[in-house]
Amino acid sequence: MAARDLLSVVDSVYAAALEPERWQQALGDLSLALGALGTTMIPLGTDGPLVGLASDSLAEANVDYQQGWWRHDTPSMRVVQRGLKPGIVGTDRVVMTEEEIARDPFYQDFLRRHGIRQTMAAIAPLGQGRLLSIGVQRSVKRDLFQDEDVAALARLAPHLGRAIAVTAALVEARRMSADVAVALAHLAWGVVMLNAAGDVRHVNAVAESLLGDGLLVAGRRVSAAGRDDDARLQGAIGAALPDGGGLPAAKAVLVRRPSGKGWLMVEAVPIRPRLDALEIITFGAGGALLLIRALDAAPRAVAPLLQDMGLTPAEAKLAEALGQGGALRDVAAAGGISYETARSHLRAIFGKLGISRQGELVAIVMRLAAARP
Repeated sequence: MAARDLLSVVDSVYAAALEPERWQQALGDLSLALGALGTTMIPLGTDGPLVGLASDSLAEANVDYQQGWWRHDTPSMRVVQRGLKPGIVGTDRVVMTEEEIARDPFYQDFLRRHGIRQTMAAIAPLGQGRLLSIGVQRSVKRDLFQDEDVAALARLAPHLGRAIAVTAALVEARRMSADVAVALAHLAWGVVMLNAAGDVRHVNAVAESLLGDGLLVAGRRVSAAGRDDDARLQGAIGAALPDGGGLPAAKAVLVRRPSGKGWLMVEAVPIRPRLDALEIITFGAGGALLLIRALDAAPRAVAPLLQDMGLTPAEAKLAEALGQGGALRDVAAAGGISYETARSHLRAIFGKLGISRQGELVAIVMRLAAARP
């Protein structure tokens, strides 16, 4: 292989590092230089569906892979299981025998259908302990990769790794900037930024001051000290993350503080993925913002806050009156509704707030009334 071919690939990947729209073309150039059908970039060791990038020649295969075949990617799973480190370059025969390949569905059903005979890959770091496989795919119409092909990819691997690191840094800078813009309207709140897996990416100063008393961050995960509070918090986080299963509920969660200070009000706000090349290359898949407020200042009307917690306007009005000590029958009469309707609203209020007694509702309303405007 001519040195000028490798230099051309190096130029292409560094151009893509700064202009990520060029990554698909760069992968195509890498494929051409190595006599391959195409090239893919796939994250390793993730728990959910994988989002990768592929040269144009493998666009259809990439769609099939993301729609389910990633679950059956035996060679990639073995790379993770065997703890292979960044910098490793080799063919899939490092982790698969010919006998295993002959009976593995990933090879016989998926790769063969897309005209792929063999994969040669370089393992690169993707940041935060993650790995990326840059897989060069050989056509069924060609012979297996030879030692000289592996050597050529090994020479290119450091450049690929550096280019990916530059792109990852650009993506993170853009995502942080966009996420902070979302949070600007909530500057009085603590802000915790989560990635698509629910791991903490950033904690602002206000949130930092509130942690350790009711809310905790350990192992890059956010949790509440109380079991019931944590169950509601994790439910809100799960609903706000990209795989939460649809439109997230507009609902805040109250978290009790062991110190006895005012409760914390936590709202999970979704950050939806942006699926352009800049996001895809580092597999940015959105995430969530946790907006945190301490409920311990001057009194205020609480019906709007109760609506933020998922109550309807009618339920919020009733809850506020009951929380101020009113009797259910009296509150119903004053509000112009029947006693049975008020009882029905009260059951809904208890269910949405995760409580079972009016005394608990009084405590919530008192805490909300102490919230800073």
